[in-house]
Amino acid sequence: MAVFLYLLDIPFMYVSGNLRSFFFEPRWVIVAVFGALNGILIIFTFREFSDSLLRIRHLISSDHADLERISDRLSRHLTSRAYWLIVIFWLALNFAESPQRMRWWWFYNQPNLVTVYELIETLPCCILGGIFMYMVPVGLTLAYRDLCSKTTFKNDLLLSEWMKPFKGFRRFISLTMFGAVIYALFPPIIWGSTAEPAAAGHWSLFIPYTSIAIVLVSAVLLPHYFFHELFSNAKDCRLEELGSKISQAPPETDKGVLGRILLLLEKGELERLSTWLLDVKIVGEVLVVALMHVILVEVLTMLIRG
Repeated sequence: MAVFLYLLDIPFMYVSGNLRSFFFEPRWVIVAVFGALNGILIIFTFREFSDSLLRIRHLISSDHADLERISDRLSRHLTSRAYWLIVIFWLALNFAESPQRMRWWWFYNQPNLVTVYELIETLPCCILGGIFMYMVPVGLTLAYRDLCSKTTFKNDLLLSEWMKPFKGFRRFISLTMFGAVIYALFPPIIWGSTAEPAAAGHWSLFIPYTSIAIVLVSAVLLPHYFFHELFSNAKDCRLEELGSKISQAPPETDKGVLGRILLLLEKGELERLSTWLLDVKIVGEVLVVALMHVILVEVLTMLIRG
């Protein structure tokens, strides 16, 4: 798709006499790659979520038919047609801004004809980008909340295996974060270095910082909070059961004393279990990555403007 979108411009540029300027302008390539990247990220997000869900299906307290319904229900959060609201917003914004403030081809011959091609080339950016911008902050958040708060798990099996079956989700959340950070680099590189300084300042500041806020909250903090609640509830429920058994264990006999010791050991082991998919050190690394991302975006934007 990226190659097709890039080559599609050759007739436009040839007719308008801008072929040399087109080949020496890297942003046309970046726009085409950005549109394809959106499609790749959408497929990756859906597949990784489905694969991660498949690894924990044995923990869910349902029969096979119910498991299929639960899986479909969770996946529907990612494919809700509500993404069209974001798609329409980006299409409208691109159509309104491209002929005025966001174009770098203002010095080309027949810039209006070039603008027609730009609107065609940015269609995947708006449509697929709108879908991806729905899937990460909205679709995945709703799916994680549904999974952790509305799905019934086999508590004994969950406690025995703990976070091992959820490694797929931990990996997926981390990859989603880095994918969103890379995604956020493209808009300011493409549109943050326009011919008008006021427009460049607006886009280069608004887009990367807003994107980072969305990434940190929706792709990192909220999912880990939902899973923390899931593991905390399972842990507290078992601790309550153990406390009740310990208080009822007869201390008069050797068997009762041994049983009480075993229960206390199990309680101690259970209390040491972590309920967070990410530890504090990793969260700090995430913040450092976000800060480096801000610096990188600003440096790239300044270089392109220069």
